Amino acid sequence: MKIEAKFYSEKNKIYFLNGTELDTKNAKLIDGKFCKNNFEPEENALYSINVAQELIGSEENANEEFLAEFRDWLKKLEEKNSFAVIIPSTEKNPATQEEKEIFTASFKHCARRIKDCENVIGFSVPENVDPEFFISELKAKHGHYIFFSSDEKLIASDEKIAKL
Repeated sequence: MKIEAKFYSEKNKIYFLNGTELDTKNAKLIDGKFCKNNFEPEENALYSINVAQELIGSEENANEEFLAEFRDWLKKLEEKNSFAVIIPSTEKNPATQEEKEIFTASFKHCARRIKDCENVIGFSVPENVDPEFFISELKAKHGHYIFFSSDEKLIASDEKIAKL
């Protein structure tokens, strides 16, 4: 299933396809552990969702129960005309190349599990990974995703990366 893009990025900003800019400054920051069926999303909201690697697990040992609930919650956003940006995080900063690849693989698996959630705009690029590798891994099957960062160097190097 291929998702049609609802947004585009230009000059480090996000726009709806009709050219209206999406205001990312008023995004509601929430922890992914609250994105469950008993938490109702608001109408016309933008959510920045902090999703810890420890919550989703690794690609080989994924927390499929959480990922299924997370997907169901993200699907509710479509009914509410609300949107989400996923902010990958971890309690233990990956130091080695192998740890960075495992971290990226975990979020690639998460992206696969939420692939049919039309109102997921994209992912924030974590500071603790190789940004080119992270983006290429997630974009391979999710070409509609927009990537976000607060890293000024990364933003300056690619006008398609939106400022978070």
